[in-house]
Amino acid sequence: MENMIEPNIHPILVHFAYALSVTAFVTYAFASFAPSKRLRETLFPAADWMLAFGALAIIATIAAGFQAYYTVNHDAPSHAAMTTHRNWAVPSGLAILLLALWRWTSRAKPVSSVFVALLAAAALSLTVTAWWGGKIVYGYGLGVKSMPMVTGDGHDHDHGTGAKDEHDGMDMAAPNADGHDDKDGLHDATEPVENGHDNSDGHHNDDAATSAPARAVDAGSPEAAVEAYGLALRAGDETALRALLTPDVIIAEGGSAERSVDEYAGHHMPADMSYTAAVEFALKKRDVIAGDDMATVISESQIHGSYKGETIHSRMMETMVLRRIDDRWRIVHIHWSAAPITGDHEH
Repeated sequence: MENMIEPNIHPILVHFAYALSVTAFVTYAFASFAPSKRLRETLFPAADWMLAFGALAIIATIAAGFQAYYTVNHDAPSHAAMTTHRNWAVPSGLAILLLALWRWTSRAKPVSSVFVALLAAAALSLTVTAWWGGKIVYGYGLGVKSMPMVTGDGHDHDHGTGAKDEHDGMDMAAPNADGHDDKDGLHDATEPVENGHDNSDGHHNDDAATSAPARAVDAGSPEAAVEAYGLALRAGDETALRALLTPDVIIAEGGSAERSVDEYAGHHMPADMSYTAAVEFALKKRDVIAGDDMATVISESQIHGSYKGETIHSRMMETMVLRRIDDRWRIVHIHWSAAPITGDHEH
């Protein structure tokens, strides 16, 4: 039974909800113009029953859809698409339910043209919902075991109000900055981040170092630790990353935060590694504010390339706060913010 509904029964139920609702509309429309009274008397009751069963299927479909939304493993780009799908599904489903209730309570009366027109609009909205449902499976691999690349159980990102996933750019301690820009608590690969992370999927790229102007960095300095972080991220070296982060590190992006290195490792770290290896980061400017035991490194970067079929052309700001612990600089806080590069911001 578990294999039958894996990863979720939502894809099974949605076919009944969509087919019954749209077919009900088509039947109402055809019956409204049917030349034969006998044909109309046959088609209208049939459409009533299809709409009623479609409404019941929608209730089950929406319930399963929310269960999938909060439990199915996904990355940032698929999270954004899944949120858009949800935002179309809820109003579309409610419209069908209200129309079904209206029709069921007045089924003894003739079908009005207003009812058919409203049902047409609801069916169109449901079609857009279905298109987004297909996109998150065939476009982002949601529910396909080999994709997306995530760890952690179930929901990888904080579900915010925005439908677009945008990770605030993260600056990798290296030539690239890795940052997340997540309006939805997710990653958006459309944003450039200096050493940051423009992440459709919320990943970082250490390529920034290679494309940034050559610069001397003092070994053992806060900036060296930032660059080392970027290199470790690009290399996919979790051990090195953990050595550079404090256990209680706070990583903030897109209005959400991960508050320990273990939480980060179980959520965005694998995606950041993947993204960082796929795009190029160009460091444009870096400011270092250092004291005896605390330092802040602010990096401005651009991210270019492609990730999961999406073109990346973004700018990113990354802020890292470091503390000297046992004569070594370790990162205690990271904040990434990124935005797409437009013609006005091109440099």
